[in-house]
Amino acid sequence: MESKRIKLESDLANLSKAREFIAEAARGAGATSQEITKIEISCDEWSANIIEHGLGSKIKRSFSIECKSPEGKFVIIYENEGPRFNPIEQEVIDVNDHFSESKERGLGIYIMREMMDEIHYEYINNKINRLTIVKYLGEK
Repeated sequence: MESKRIKLESDLANLSKAREFIAEAARGAGATSQEITKIEISCDEWSANIIEHGLGSKIKRSFSIECKSPEGKFVIIYENEGPRFNPIEQEVIDVNDHFSESKERGLGIYIMREMMDEIHYEYINNKINRLTIVKYLGEK
């Protein structure tokens, strides 16, 4: 599969567009339905994070998603201009503590770590956040 890219405005209404774009690319890369579900859940979390926390949905700014599939992998690259936010630096959450404290939010990065095989972050030229998430295909 060659690389595919989409640019979306920072609006929660675009979550479904992002999900459909990514799922279609994952299907084209040969991902199983179980792998696609994990990819969709992770990408929903990150798309929502970008829109709600990184860019804000009140000011129409945009972010891009690129999908590619080098051998045996499905790679999703998110880019947006905004304040630096490295999810990898975030504290690893203890799920039991999280729920015992009745927290309703804050599990997005935990979910991404559980569902995906690699997560990489770069901050480019002091203005572009790039998050690359990878799912190995065909793993049992």
